[in-house]
Amino acid sequence: MSEKQIGMELQKTVRLLDKAKETAITQMGQAISLAADAGDIIMSAELEGLNLPEILGVGGVSEEQARRFKRVAKARPSLHSPSPQSLKQLALWVGLMPDPIETSTPRPQRSWHHYLVACRQWLTRKSIQDWSSVQKADFVSEAEPIVKAFVEAGGKLPPNG
Repeated sequence: MSEKQIGMELQKTVRLLDKAKETAITQMGQAISLAADAGDIIMSAELEGLNLPEILGVGGVSEEQARRFKRVAKARPSLHSPSPQSLKQLALWVGLMPDPIETSTPRPQRSWHHYLVACRQWLTRKSIQDWSSVQKADFVSEAEPIVKAFVEAGGKLPPNG
């Protein structure tokens, strides 16, 4: 293929893309408008004191969807010039985008002596002379089992320890 043929193919593809974007924007606007209308209906039923769970059940709408539709209806005045973030939020409320799935990254497995290393690092930042008698007693009561296990594992305490 020549450069001209490739350029013509690219031009045709970009035209199709522009048409698809225009269609998507139109459909997104319609979906947001319909969600706002649904929110208005729900809020109106609430104001009239009607049986909302029954209305939602007949309408096939969950309580979460109803809550989101009401939010879209309340945001209707800001739809004339929305920010990208508010459009994203509206798309989430309408159901055009899936809810973000939050996952936590598991912590890498730590070595068995991690807490001993952390304790040693903590001790290097502290001045034992500044500790109160209660702090010293608490430290000794927590450290005794560790020192005992150290000796039982074959460790040697310094002569002045």
